[in-house]
Amino acid sequence: SGLQKGFLWATGDVRPLGACMRALLPQRLWTPRVSFAHIFTKNQSWRLHCSKAGRNKQPAARQQASASMLLPVPEAARQQHVNKAEFNITKHVVALRVPKQRCQELMRKFKGYTLDRPKLRCIVADGTREDTRMLLLSDKVAMPDGLSEELKAFVATEGFEVVQDYSLQLDYSHLNSDQVLKALLPEGVDAPSSFETIGHIIHLNLRENQLPYKYIIGQVLLDKNPHVKTVVNKVGNIDNTFRVFAMELLAGEPRTEAEVMQHGMRFRLDMAQVYWNSRLEAEHHRLVQQYFKPKEVIADIMAGVGPFAIPAALQGCTVYANDLNPSSTHYLRINARLNRVSGAVHPFTLDGREFVRLLCATPRHSAPTTSAAGQEPGASAGRQTGAQDTQPYDAALQHPSPHASAAQHALAPRCQASSSSSNDKAAAAATVEAAEGQAKNSSSLPRQEEPATASSAAAAAAEAAEGSLSDPKGPPAIPEGFCAPPGGIVFQHAIMNLPASAIEFVDAFNGAFDPATWSRRLPLVHLYTFKTAAESEADVFEKIQRIMGGQFEAPPTVHWVRDVSPGKIMLCVTFRVPEAVAFNGRGESTAAKREGMAEAERKEEGIDAHCIELGTSEAKRQRT
Repeated sequence: SGLQKGFLWATGDVRPLGACMRALLPQRLWTPRVSFAHIFTKNQSWRLHCSKAGRNKQPAARQQASASMLLPVPEAARQQHVNKAEFNITKHVVALRVPKQRCQELMRKFKGYTLDRPKLRCIVADGTREDTRMLLLSDKVAMPDGLSEELKAFVATEGFEVVQDYSLQLDYSHLNSDQVLKALLPEGVDAPSSFETIGHIIHLNLRENQLPYKYIIGQVLLDKNPHVKTVVNKVGNIDNTFRVFAMELLAGEPRTEAEVMQHGMRFRLDMAQVYWNSRLEAEHHRLVQQYFKPKEVIADIMAGVGPFAIPAALQGCTVYANDLNPSSTHYLRINARLNRVSGAVHPFTLDGREFVRLLCATPRHSAPTTSAAGQEPGASAGRQTGAQDTQPYDAALQHPSPHASAAQHALAPRCQASSSSSNDKAAAAATVEAAEGQAKNSSSLPRQEEPATASSAAAAAAEAAEGSLSDPKGPPAIPEGFCAPPGGIVFQHAIMNLPASAIEFVDAFNGAFDPATWSRRLPLVHLYTFKTAAESEADVFEKIQRIMGGQFEAPPTVHWVRDVSPGKIMLCVTFRVPEAVAFNGRGESTAAKREGMAEAERKEEGIDAHCIELGTSEAKRQRT
């Protein structure tokens, strides 16, 4: 009531007020550090305070997951320090004593010959003299032959005094990381030639001979990159379901949550929980700009934290984005809010095959009987099929049969809840009122029992009203209230960005589409995969067709994304889902129905070939 009136008056026993606030505010914005013994003159000030207090705190479970993937620095390694005093040296260079008023002119005149070192200026004070300055020349310049003939004549004409051995004091801060590491590492061990920077984190993948010196390397890189707060090294290969690798902390803070900017977009992520590759920034931009148009619908089947979904939404598309990793979906939702496209991005947390068939509202019995690899369809996704299960996928979610998968049973309550969301909200509001009334009428109870009763009832009401955004187990499997319409959602593009295994999921398109709904062109699939040196593009096409269960109707287009390693190339294969695959098992007259629809479209648009041959006037008469 106080929130609605625009102010809060908290005096005396504030515990009932605390229960009320817990019910009215989303749990994800709640923080116990806020005191209630204050007067808040505006509703917005309260919400803003709670939001800021809770925004930078990760849930305890998420912090533990991050810590489990990040190995700490051993105590012995903490004692290792770079002795910066060893880098204090005196270097002798050539200098010219020049008039103070002509410094800018002479810097331009001697460009290419002046001292060029980090954190050092080529114009310095000349002792106690106020009218002159010292122009320092490069340490590669030796007089008198170090300058060009023109500059030597210029120096002689102007009468500048040449100081042959000007003493220049250098220390650790004046050297770059390569220079420091070259001095510290033994012969035969090179400094890291390249590394990936993700926000405040440097991510290394050190070679075997560099590992004994990894903590020294980490400390130097931390010192020489002011924006970096954390240096980590990859440990082992990526061999888990979520494509997350274990890391060891080499230097800096044990903080793996970072924020990255790509083409003006903000992406927040936790390296210890999700997969991210900054080297794919150009590919993200290429695909969105080359293929996606405003008002199109995109199905991002392996979306990650949204490197394709967010720019597509900013392009004016509607994006259904899915990832099996709950942490990826968590940060996808955050990134959608950061870039103000929450209304255009719909996050899902499902297996890739489940997601495709959910969008297409595929009857479960229409799945192909066997996959290309000879396994039962959906075996890797945990799906079971039965000939008696004939209801569409969304209907099956509302009333799952005994043959339904665990994912379908988990989604069932959400589809049921979508049909009665208004009733739920009303019931939640009534529960809040009841909790407040109970708190007010229970003043005779012991003070220890009073907050527990009110808080538990109000917290339950808050969860019912807010959905599972505050669920500590992770984001919801599907957005609250989502149910695909009969025949499914029509989308123009499907992105499969999981190069290591996305190709194994193309069988999800087999028999997934409803012929009546897809009267127009089937979607383009943008599939990312790897090609070895022993394989040709034709071999990759053959593998896709074998797993998909049908032949391409037109040759796919291939874009070479990047060289991952010697003999391993990342490709983007773009093809349109073949009709024979899309409508497999969806009726014998599928082709005839689609041909009839296509013929009707051609006649309606006035492009019938027969009419064109007859001429304009005859074509008009034929249409009439």
